[in-house]
Amino acid sequence: MYDDLAALTIAKHKNILGYGERHKYLYKADASLKNPQNVVLVYTGEERFWKEYEGNKGYSPTTFNTEHIYPQSKIENNAKGDLHHLRVCDKSVNSRRGNYPFSEGKGNAKLSNKTWYPGDEWKGDVARMVLYLNLRYHEPLNNEISTGGVEMLLKWNDEDPVSDLERQRNNVIEKAQGNRNPFIDFPQLVRPAYKGYKQ
Repeated sequence: MYDDLAALTIAKHKNILGYGERHKYLYKADASLKNPQNVVLVYTGEERFWKEYEGNKGYSPTTFNTEHIYPQSKIENNAKGDLHHLRVCDKSVNSRRGNYPFSEGKGNAKLSNKTWYPGDEWKGDVARMVLYLNLRYHEPLNNEISTGGVEMLLKWNDEDPVSDLERQRNNVIEKAQGNRNPFIDFPQLVRPAYKGYKQ
């Protein structure tokens, strides 16, 4: 099943975006379901006016930037511009997260012992994005990414169901790139796809 999902996800990815092209799509993907002029920040759930992105020349304040859920420093290919793992994030929160691996925790997002817990409301989102990166680009799922390995990500997918915001993102990103994150459409396929998975 893993190989079939990977082949489909790769084949459908017709439009390879550069990282600099993200602005055209990301703020629609992360738009608030309550107020589409706002974006929803990962890890906190806060909303900000979409024009407050870092690098928006002539606009003040700029309060958020782009988080690579799978750390940018650990990827070397087209994954850097893949919208399926890019999220808007408060600048200070993004700075705290750095490129630390994800780990277990409880409650809100927090940094602990040089590991990052994304928060109870975000751990499923994170798991599905990280697993997508592995499926699409075969990026590793080692302890530099997840201190609990693949099993922790599978558990997070079970514990935190797909949200309406994730579904919105999948629809917007499909129009931009051509492909979808299958683990958002079919979270029940995560465990079967990774049964017996080895690096």
